[in-house]
Amino acid sequence: MNATARTTTRIVRGLAAAGLITALATGCQFGIGGENEEPAGSGTTAEQGEAPAGDGSGTDDEAPQASDGGGEAGSGGSGSSDTGTEDEVVDGSAAAAGVDLTNLGDPVATAEIPASVEGDPEATMTVQLFGLEKQGETVVATFAFTVNSEDGSDEQRQLYHYLGNTGWHPYAIDTVNLNKHGVLGGAKTGQTDYQGSRFKPGQTFYAYASFAAPPADVTTMDVMMVDGAPMATGVEIR
Repeated sequence: MNATARTTTRIVRGLAAAGLITALATGCQFGIGGENEEPAGSGTTAEQGEAPAGDGSGTDDEAPQASDGGGEAGSGGSGSSDTGTEDEVVDGSAAAAGVDLTNLGDPVATAEIPASVEGDPEATMTVQLFGLEKQGETVVATFAFTVNSEDGSDEQRQLYHYLGNTGWHPYAIDTVNLNKHGVLGGAKTGQTDYQGSRFKPGQTFYAYASFAAPPADVTTMDVMMVDGAPMATGVEIR
């Protein structure tokens, strides 16, 4: 009886020890895995993911320069050549604005306003409107911006900077029903981001803005292309 009890005790202790070793090994493995995985889910990564959706703060303004070489392109630094950079700006902005450069047509309205360019107080910006296109319950306007400067800096800058550090806020007016149609969803969703891509004088930057469509019997609208420009009147809705 005593021998059997001792044997049983040894078996129980052996099983307990084995269980403890397994538990400790498993716990250590999970602990190591947790330490390796923690950076991937840490606050740093979350903050990096949220940064592009900022509100135009200094961090957001500086981010594009790091990616498109804005400061280096005009100072002989490494990066794309002038021709390559211009192609990227034109093609990239056109694609983002849904513009088919092979079927763009002539502008329906053109205006020239002052532009803020370092070293050139006489710099101007040519703003073009290529019409209004109805898409379901919305009307989409297509624009082009070209900065004209001969004596100023050729550094790539945002549209926001060329406008004197102010936003771009186009709108359309239904003159039949006397309704003003602002950009749908606000500046971050219903139009090209004026604090997004950069371009330099001589390059054309394409952009879009979307508005709620007027009633079906309204065939034209007036469009405010940019602050400081005259109203584009009687723009046909295609």
